[in-house]
Amino acid sequence: MAGDTHCPAEPLAREGTLWEALRALLPHSKEDLKLDLGEKVERSVVTLLQRATELFYEGRRDECLQSSEVILDYSWEKLNTGTWQDVDKDWRRVYAIGCLLKALCLCQAPEDANTVAAALRVCDMGLLMGAAILGDILLKVTAILQTHLPGKRPAHGSIPEQPCTKVDVENPDLEKFPKFAKAPFLSCILSPGEILFIPVKYWHYVRALDLSFSVSFWWS
Repeated sequence: MAGDTHCPAEPLAREGTLWEALRALLPHSKEDLKLDLGEKVERSVVTLLQRATELFYEGRRDECLQSSEVILDYSWEKLNTGTWQDVDKDWRRVYAIGCLLKALCLCQAPEDANTVAAALRVCDMGLLMGAAILGDILLKVTAILQTHLPGKRPAHGSIPEQPCTKVDVENPDLEKFPKFAKAPFLSCILSPGEILFIPVKYWHYVRALDLSFSVSFWWS
């Protein structure tokens, strides 16, 4: 007899321990899960961050998830206004905390591996577009999420490589990174219609001279 075919999502590996592992990374109180943000971040955004944190610690998952989406939408606009070098780092931190809260809310009551995969994608965006917060907590959350997906997993205790350098290329701290002054490099300016191939694992830095967009793809 004909009928709809439904393929259930793959079950989580060690589902029962996922939330406990994530929760162990977090501060014990909402007062400790906060960022000291500068004046460029509007007071209304700071208030929203505080409210989202309160919702999380009160166990109000759906409301926290909704608030984190608002935080991400607003900070995303700030990240994409002007050139990347003009983006205030505090807005990258706001985006990162929004990603953290959303990922945690998604995993608070996971039903299948698809939910964890969605949380992992959120963390990836936080690592790419955000800034380090709370002792690189997004890296640690990402490592835990990867171990709770079926299939190939990283070695126990491994931490994924951070996708960006901590050196400010245009204004490097040579006291903190003295070897950077001797790092060899090549530079060029691309004109419309031109393309630059960057070999795998080559560090690179890009600054837009005009309105532009970029697309990155990591070949497996």
